[in-house]
Amino acid sequence: MNPPIKAAGMNPRASIRLLWAILLTVLLVRLGTLGLYPIMDTSEARYAEIARKMLVSNDWITPMFDHDVPFWGKPPLSFWLQALSMKVLGINEFASRFSSWLLHVASCLLIVHLAARERSLQVGLTAAVIYSTCSLGFFASGAVLTDSALAFALLLAHLGLWRGLAHADRGWALLGFFGLGLGLLAKGPLALVLIALPTALWLALTGHWRRLLSLPWLPGIALMSAVALPWYGLAEQKTPGFLHYFIVGEHFSRYVISNWQGDLYGSAHAEPLAMIWVHLLGGLLPWAFFLPLLVKWRASLQGQREYVLFVLAWAVSTPLFFTMSTNILWTYVLPALPAWALLLADVVWRKVRTALITAVALALPVAGCAMLFSGKVDDRPQNQKTMVALWKAQQAAAPGDLIYPGSRSFSAQFYSSGWARHTRQLPRSENFYLVHRLGDQPLALPAYASCDLVGQANASEMYYCRVGPP
Repeated sequence: MNPPIKAAGMNPRASIRLLWAILLTVLLVRLGTLGLYPIMDTSEARYAEIARKMLVSNDWITPMFDHDVPFWGKPPLSFWLQALSMKVLGINEFASRFSSWLLHVASCLLIVHLAARERSLQVGLTAAVIYSTCSLGFFASGAVLTDSALAFALLLAHLGLWRGLAHADRGWALLGFFGLGLGLLAKGPLALVLIALPTALWLALTGHWRRLLSLPWLPGIALMSAVALPWYGLAEQKTPGFLHYFIVGEHFSRYVISNWQGDLYGSAHAEPLAMIWVHLLGGLLPWAFFLPLLVKWRASLQGQREYVLFVLAWAVSTPLFFTMSTNILWTYVLPALPAWALLLADVVWRKVRTALITAVALALPVAGCAMLFSGKVDDRPQNQKTMVALWKAQQAAAPGDLIYPGSRSFSAQFYSSGWARHTRQLPRSENFYLVHRLGDQPLALPAYASCDLVGQANASEMYYCRVGPP
């Protein structure tokens, strides 16, 4: 570990204590708020509901999109972690998000470790603070996502790769292969692409191709395969057709075909070419305003050219890979954020006073808490927690199924323990509750039933429909 360095206006030991205090404060605030806002449609609620189904069905091989409908869109690592959290902590918002928070904390520790060995402890702590308080990092540390597992896996893989290439550290190199195995279980073959691209860039820039021979390829590949391949075999055996859809559809068609119509579980996200770079800037806010400082980073390299080129190759590889893709989400840049945090930390720590670092770091946590306590998050129409609570309150006096004839609501399914149904074939022999969300198509109440408005919340209306004579 490199010795402490002095930043503008602060004793090195005091600066380290301050950075630890900022980082721990942000992490604890995020932990304390995990259960203070409802599960939202669509992605977060969908993944939380898939994890809930996995737990209650005790089926740990095939994630389920709906009853008897397998979810082939993602491997199970994030669902395993979420389901295990629910098993220990109960089926609730806190438990569904807890694994993302744990992965984020583990990622911060890896970031601190890497930078402390190559630069200084202050740079490592500053990088962890930047990663935790940029908009996407702060959001992902408390959201139900699959990207958090991929980001952690690739961070571990990059760290192991660097230690193996730069220091011939066999133990860390094997941990890197283990990280790739986790990446295959988090998002699939994309993990291999997102580690191969920065590796090729770094080797091309440095010319150290012979260092590849120092990596423990045979035991590493064996370890990676042992971690990931058994599940792939079991998944294809249990639901034939999975491998074709997942490998060809999710890893080729999704990224090269705008408005891809083969998505079995949602809709394509058509965006302009190179939009991923805009998402990167948005994901780095408010720290994106310090990016111009990187232009003059050469003065701070101090003989660390290979390290900086490695981190730079890591930082640009993910957005480069998605530059020509139009079917993207802003969370796709999450695996690159640790690298951008490391680059920014190297210059922010030297060029920016600690008071400004503290203010920028606390901006999003303070704003997020203010939004939570204002109730604005609960008012979003994607939240169906209130409507499900209203439906539950009516069951004793007027039982009936909960039906969403418009767009599917995974939020309603999660809060109703799977009782909420998405169907346009309304019951004709039993009473039921009908929820119309104002963003859906206009609602036509069934002529064969007498429907009364029960309540309204979150831009949604609930009707109780009596079939036949009252």
